Amino acid sequence: MRKRKLGSLRFEFILLPLVLLLALGFSTTRLGEELENLTLDWRFQARAASDPPADPQVLVVGIDEDALAKLGRWPWPREVHAQLVTLLGSRPPAAAAFDVLFTEPSADPSKDQMFGDALVQSTIYITAAAAETLENSKKFEAEYAGNTKAISNFQGDISRLIGNDTVLLPVPLIAESSHAGFVNSPPGADGVRRQIPLVVRCGTRVFPSLVLQALLTCEAVETDAVQVVLGDSIRIQGTHKQWQIPVDNRGQMTINYRHPDTFKVFPYAGLMANLLEFKDKEWPRDRPPVAGQILFIGQTAAGLADLGPTPHGPQTPLVLTHANALSNILGGDYIKKPDLLQLIGVWALLALITIIPVRFGPIWLALLVPTLVVSAYVFTAFYYFQIESLHMPLAWPVFGFALVEGGSILHRLIIESRAKGRITGMFGTFVSPQVVKQMISSGEEPKLGGHQAEITAFFSDIAGFSSFSEKLTPERLVTLMNDYLSEMTDILHDNGGTLDKFIGDAIVGMFGAPLPFAGHAYGACCAALLMQKRQIELREKWRKEGGWPDIVYEMKTRIGLNSGEAIIGNMGSRRRFNYTMMGDTVNLAARSESGAKSYGVYTMITGETKALAEKHKQDITYRFLDRIVVKGRSQPAEVYELVDFTKHVSPETEECLHLFEKGIAAYQSQDWDAAKALFERSARREIHQDANPSLVMIERCEAMKLNPPPPADWDGVYVMKTK
Repeated sequence: MRKRKLGSLRFEFILLPLVLLLALGFSTTRLGEELENLTLDWRFQARAASDPPADPQVLVVGIDEDALAKLGRWPWPREVHAQLVTLLGSRPPAAAAFDVLFTEPSADPSKDQMFGDALVQSTIYITAAAAETLENSKKFEAEYAGNTKAISNFQGDISRLIGNDTVLLPVPLIAESSHAGFVNSPPGADGVRRQIPLVVRCGTRVFPSLVLQALLTCEAVETDAVQVVLGDSIRIQGTHKQWQIPVDNRGQMTINYRHPDTFKVFPYAGLMANLLEFKDKEWPRDRPPVAGQILFIGQTAAGLADLGPTPHGPQTPLVLTHANALSNILGGDYIKKPDLLQLIGVWALLALITIIPVRFGPIWLALLVPTLVVSAYVFTAFYYFQIESLHMPLAWPVFGFALVEGGSILHRLIIESRAKGRITGMFGTFVSPQVVKQMISSGEEPKLGGHQAEITAFFSDIAGFSSFSEKLTPERLVTLMNDYLSEMTDILHDNGGTLDKFIGDAIVGMFGAPLPFAGHAYGACCAALLMQKRQIELREKWRKEGGWPDIVYEMKTRIGLNSGEAIIGNMGSRRRFNYTMMGDTVNLAARSESGAKSYGVYTMITGETKALAEKHKQDITYRFLDRIVVKGRSQPAEVYELVDFTKHVSPETEECLHLFEKGIAAYQSQDWDAAKALFERSARREIHQDANPSLVMIERCEAMKLNPPPPADWDGVYVMKTK
């Protein structure tokens, strides 16, 4: 069975690698990337409540609504920034990066001079630059951008970097007085910034971003300490430690976004006021220390230009992307990714496990298991993202699961549809529609080729059929038989029977195959009784039609039933076979049909059939006839007449059966005279007066008296001399 199931999974074994390739290919498409980014945003949002505070060394100085109200409309005169830089001299930070472009000269050159003079007093200041397309500008080929030297230790394809041939630098007075940090940060296709370049191409040179330059300034090292390996990492030999920052093949770092509320934001105007107020006093403990921190100075007020969508909102101050990235670097808080080959192995194993219930389980299980597996994978992805920042891909694995399970379900539907067609075609004319429906709904094809099963074998034959052939033309005989066999076969089917074959007027059938059912013996008894009743109705129908010989109006059928183990299946030659039954159980059923004539009854069953039928339901009346050994068997069998449904048995018949039962008891006690007297009384109450069990037993008693008496330990068994 296991081998057959594994063999039937050949389609899925082919489907799995094809789906895997398709899913991995899907992950590289724009749609696949956007879906994955969307699931990543959901994970950022789901863990936001548990986000730890940002690295304490990072401080955002926000140009907020309060600053605009106190310092005037944006953009401010550069003397305002000069004042801030001058005031910071009393509490010097480790680095201070302006996320503001000072690329246009002021209307009053003295303002630029004032700002430049303030910046040049320290090496901690960084001003923003951008590699952009500029008309009427030459290709940038300088080794320095402001006071920042190009990175010389570079491995990889420089053309893959974010950048341009032309560069937007601060005005010379400001550029010459500070380091330059590039703020290029193109959004994704959906407008959300999830990655930030740490190095930027400017013509044929490579320069650090605002974030990387802030780290270099904090570490008090120049770009000579930087080694860039695209697709791997950016390594920095700092003053206090060695840094290794993971980057992709475009020099970008994926930002491990933490909620904006985790960052300390010091209002720009408030910082200036505090620096003035506490210039010669002890700095308040409830304020960020500023001294020794890394400052990012940028716009946070609603309505200003430097806001945009991030995973945490549609209008997030973009200065926070720089702050977030540096906080990730300082704390080693990077987004990790699982090994792709290991992930593929786990995915393939899970997909294969879910295929088994999809193919072989009930529908509810086929739907439940894949749902649980996909849900468990999604939960695991969210859980490990929260606790370890592990970015397990969701888009392509779920897409792959959907394709595998969908393909497997479709394959199952096709197989089941074909199986239904085969079952319907194979058995539709032999078994009842209910049995065909049961076979189809079970999901099992019948076991063909022969197997053992408990059944009730059914045999019926029209009494004296050879006389019908003599009195009817072939055409009339065919009409009569079609009418009779159609009615009888319908009753057989309606009670769960399976037609084995027609042998002329004879019907051979079985109950309990090809699919077993508990009440097969009872169903066979019901079918036999209903056939006898239907035959009475048919005789009346034919009589009303007229034109038939008298023998048709007297048609009677004998039926034999026996229950037990038999071999059933497709038997015959390789070219022609028949779904049939064989075995001792079947032979005894045939003997019961032919032996019914010997007892003057029309339906004779064995004790095995009676016991099974009564076990299922007790609404049928039976008459014990004898214990016999039929020709071809050595073991005795109890035989019974199938009388009628109990509710239809008349009082006179009940009295007949009672007397007959007492007669049998006397017969088995070898009290032949008493038995004969009782049988004579029961004979007067028999339904059929020409031939009946009472008359048969009267003759038996007379024969027993004439022959040598049986031995004292006689068990009442009678050996049949004919079939």
